Amino acid sequence: MKKIPTEQYWSGYHNDIDARYAYKIFFGKSNEDMQPAFKRNVIERTDELRFMPIRAYQYYIFGLRDYVRNRDFDVLESSDAASCFIKLALEKLKDAPNSILPILDELLPDLEYVANNQDLYEAEVDIYGDFKNIYKEILIVAGKNA
Repeated sequence: MKKIPTEQYWSGYHNDIDARYAYKIFFGKSNEDMQPAFKRNVIERTDELRFMPIRAYQYYIFGLRDYVRNRDFDVLESSDAASCFIKLALEKLKDAPNSILPILDELLPDLEYVANNQDLYEAEVDIYGDFKNIYKEILIVAGKNA
């Protein structure tokens, strides 16, 4: 989905307090519009992605991806951004595969990039885990060749 999610794609958001908050922050905004919000607090924005209806998530995960790939970070943000992106992908595969499987092939090159460039994101393995191992688990859970 390349267009900003309309009300139809947010269906059911009002039934969940976390989805309502995500709606308040994201609704009507493009992924480009959301870049400053990701920069202000990537951990919070990632948490909101967890609770979005599927179609909204399938749009806004690419905003997080863009933020991670563009690397326009404040001090100490790069590790959190990269970790949030790769771990959210794995979490969705395990907990809500129908939300990510339709778009996974489009995300895989970026997930692989993050996995292979953990040092670039200054994400210490002792703190954030090994991104290459997380990426391998993504491939395994998704049924791709690891």
